[in-house]
Amino acid sequence: MIKKTNNSKVLVAIIVILMITNIVLVSLYLFDSEGGKKENRMDRKAMIAGFLKNEIGFTTGQLQQYDSISNQHRENIKTMSDSLKSSRDIQFKQLAAGSFSDSVMNMVADQSAASQKMMTMQMYTHVKKIRLLCTPVQLPRFDSLFGKVLNKRGNEGRKKYR
Repeated sequence: MIKKTNNSKVLVAIIVILMITNIVLVSLYLFDSEGGKKENRMDRKAMIAGFLKNEIGFTTGQLQQYDSISNQHRENIKTMSDSLKSSRDIQFKQLAAGSFSDSVMNMVADQSAASQKMMTMQMYTHVKKIRLLCTPVQLPRFDSLFGKVLNKRGNEGRKKYR
């Protein structure tokens, strides 16, 4: 009985550490304010705009609407990122104040999961807004291709859709 309890505590601690590490890495990767990172994000935006124009057949009007949606999304993500950064400090203080008890670790893990869910939902909502710009003729191409271009990594994907 004692061994199961100890194993559970160790597993919960490992899960919490992994979740916190994931959140830190994602926020560092996506929200670092270095010039190079910002340039990469702009390249990604240009790559997606090129993809929407060349592969989906977006018109100039649709591309202007996409640009507006993309800018708003960027602002929303920046706000969420700032909130995540401040909540991480609070969560570590909560863990320390609660002596890393199982209940406190579970509470902090739930908070982290809720934050991650909000970020994911924000991304899905952004893609949905872009999809709503499509005409009925464009929808099948968008649905079959957009996920692929969104997951492109490196210069290969960016060069193809410029």
